[in-house]
Amino acid sequence: MRLPIRALLPLAVLTALLLSAVAALVQAPYVTGDEAPHIDYAYQVWQGDLPVFEDGLEHRPDGAWLAPVQWTAQHPPLYYLLIAPLVGPLAEAGHPEAAVYAARAVNVLLSGLLVLVAHGAARRICRPGSAVPAVVAFVVALMAAKSLVGGSGYNDLLAAVFVTAMFGVAGTAVRRGLDARLVLALSLLAGGAALTRLSAGVVAVVVAGVAGLAGIVRARQGRGRWAPVAGLVLGGPAIVLAAAGWFYARNLELTGNLTGSHFDWSYENQGRSPKPLLQVLVEAVTWLRMPNLFWWSGQQPPRTTYVMTAMVVTALVLVWIPVALAAARAVRHHARPADLEATDRRLLWLLLVLPTGVLVATQVVFASNGGGVYPRYLLPVLLPICLAVAAGLVTRPRLLVPVWTAVALADLAGWVAKELTTPPAEPWYYTDAPVPSVVAAVLAVGAAVATARVLLDSTANRTEAPTASAPARSASTAATTS
Repeated sequence: MRLPIRALLPLAVLTALLLSAVAALVQAPYVTGDEAPHIDYAYQVWQGDLPVFEDGLEHRPDGAWLAPVQWTAQHPPLYYLLIAPLVGPLAEAGHPEAAVYAARAVNVLLSGLLVLVAHGAARRICRPGSAVPAVVAFVVALMAAKSLVGGSGYNDLLAAVFVTAMFGVAGTAVRRGLDARLVLALSLLAGGAALTRLSAGVVAVVVAGVAGLAGIVRARQGRGRWAPVAGLVLGGPAIVLAAAGWFYARNLELTGNLTGSHFDWSYENQGRSPKPLLQVLVEAVTWLRMPNLFWWSGQQPPRTTYVMTAMVVTALVLVWIPVALAAARAVRHHARPADLEATDRRLLWLLLVLPTGVLVATQVVFASNGGGVYPRYLLPVLLPICLAVAAGLVTRPRLLVPVWTAVALADLAGWVAKELTTPPAEPWYYTDAPVPSVVAAVLAVGAAVATARVLLDSTANRTEAPTASAPARSASTAATTS
């Protein structure tokens, strides 16, 4: 039975929810060293406090490995305010497993919301009638990094929702020009991002900056007004500082730096050490791992042959080959639009490329200082990455979408099998939920295959590339909508 095309987005959301549920069930409570501090942060917020690095954890479940310090204390508190009403009472009542599953349930819902937001943002960046936004929804739904975080008590997804929404608002500003509503939306979303994760706040500032630049360009060309530009330049920073400035001032007071980092402690206690920036840049693992948002084993370092092989295959097939195809198509179909259209197109390219470059550079510097290289750190720029992947897939959808789907689901199956057959490191650790995990995985695979089938039907006659590589709407239309 052929499903209607309008079922694609609901199916993509369902796929995202089910895959995050798989991760939530496969991963035992407090399975990583980070999850216990994240849950403790929410517990301390429920108690009316903010955590301090040196004070350690107040919520100390018996079956978890507990960090000797509170190393998530450097994060802003918005995510923890969101989950505290669920986590706090359960932890207080002595139900640590229920507390972590409650936090994971919130992230499962956020993973579905992220698909909707990414699809909406892609529609505002791509030209009308493009097949790419539908493919973006599918790609985000199957994204391993999103699913792994969606099945954990981490704050990354909320930050990704804020920044992804900002890309859509900024795309609208490039196409139509700034107005008061867009300025307010950009400012509030940037404030939310900065109050969730510092890296997301940095990307948010860059996205807002490109939107402001677009407003300046349009005002100088007579296609826009200066008042919204002034509002964004003056009001935007004021809203962000009012929302999150106090927290970074607290970090500075407590640790001597805005990030709240404690690299000295990591060097002494976690076996980490700085390495030359050039070394990070030339290591193949950096570019196989960091942008590989679709690698299911990506939460852990590539210590085994299986994990390393999966990383290489998924990086090439799911990321770099589609991106290369998209780039080749962009070069092959390069057009020479009118001056105003060319300006808008360049601004759209800048909107996608500049924030991605800034975050990648930030993560490279972080790695050179002894930090880890994890795919989830690039979740704030998942939209540009997924737009590039989607643009590659629509070059040959009948061939590439099934292959892409098969590789992604095979990697999922391998990860589930490996996780469920690996005993816990210590017998007193919490354990996973194997039967519900397998049921959820089977349902997720079915939803993903159904989404892919609908996607193939929807792209049969619409194989468009993103607007950034195609002519924008006419100058007259853009002028009337600014």
